[in-house]
Amino acid sequence: MVFRDTQLQKHFERVVSIVQGCPPDELPICALLDAWQWFRLTEGDDSSRASEAIEHLLSPELRPALRSWYRRYGDKMNPAAIEFRDRLGVKAGERFG
Repeated sequence: MVFRDTQLQKHFERVVSIVQGCPPDELPICALLDAWQWFRLTEGDDSSRASEAIEHLLSPELRPALRSWYRRYGDKMNPAAIEFRDRLGVKAGERFG
């Protein structure tokens, strides 16, 4: 995966290196969700890093893993996670989960 932002790249690589128990194909999803959350909290909703994380989450390469991620969790997530899932679905033009 090629990132435009080096800080996003470093965050992604760090998360991938420490996460355990995640299916290998969903590991990038976990890392990108973590990155999106971190940069959104530290830099704001309009952060270019948070936006780039969303771009990667919705990329054609990761879309199958994203579908799988949300199928696995379904509606057993907290309300904020469900709201974000639904927001991603609107951007993608499909329903996740």
